[in-house]
Amino acid sequence: MLKDKFGFNFWPSFTDLMLSLVLVVLIILFVVSKMIAAGTENLDKARESQKKIQNQIESQIGKNYSILVISDKSNEETSEKMLDNKADITIVNKLDRQTITFSDKILFDSGKSELKPAGYDVLKVVGPVVMNNLANISEIQIQGHADIEDTDDYNLTLAANRAIAVYKFLQTEVSVDPAKYLMSITSFGKYKPVGREAGQEYDRAKLEKANIDAAAKAKNRRIEIVLFYKNDMK
Repeated sequence: MLKDKFGFNFWPSFTDLMLSLVLVVLIILFVVSKMIAAGTENLDKARESQKKIQNQIESQIGKNYSILVISDKSNEETSEKMLDNKADITIVNKLDRQTITFSDKILFDSGKSELKPAGYDVLKVVGPVVMNNLANISEIQIQGHADIEDTDDYNLTLAANRAIAVYKFLQTEVSVDPAKYLMSITSFGKYKPVGREAGQEYDRAKLEKANIDAAAKAKNRRIEIVLFYKNDMK
């Protein structure tokens, strides 16, 4: 009847349409499954690299320095652990990054931006460990932090110069080539004390509270090497 009225056979066309839709759905499911598989593979590689870096640092300098490892925690839980932290070196493992934090005076003397001998020795261990795992790392960011003492310019400059010193060490002593491996420095000065996260509501009162005593100020004077892990599908 449909053929007589409209001049064509409706059902084969409808069947072809449904088959096309099913094919499109199957293609989408295939692409999504490949993306999920690639993401899982990248995550596994990141985990493997994080574990290697963590284990090698602990085995090589763990006898001389206290090391705290924080893994798979929310920003709030991580902040709480960092605030209570008294370790010399802290390693925070997240899904897409790993942060290696050096506490006050591990790398530098007070008010100085030249690596001290002990700090040089620490980076002689940490630097090659990072270098050996660059295959899974997309970016290295070296962050300098300070307490609230002295002026803004002084703290920004000191934190920047310390980050630059670590950058130069990785570049010249470890041969991390910024032309090949993206590497940068950032100075937060006094404005990112331990416990402050991006997007968090903050003000001067909280900044003062984060530097309430000598121990809190010491925690805020730190250098962090942040390793960002690859998340592409290659």
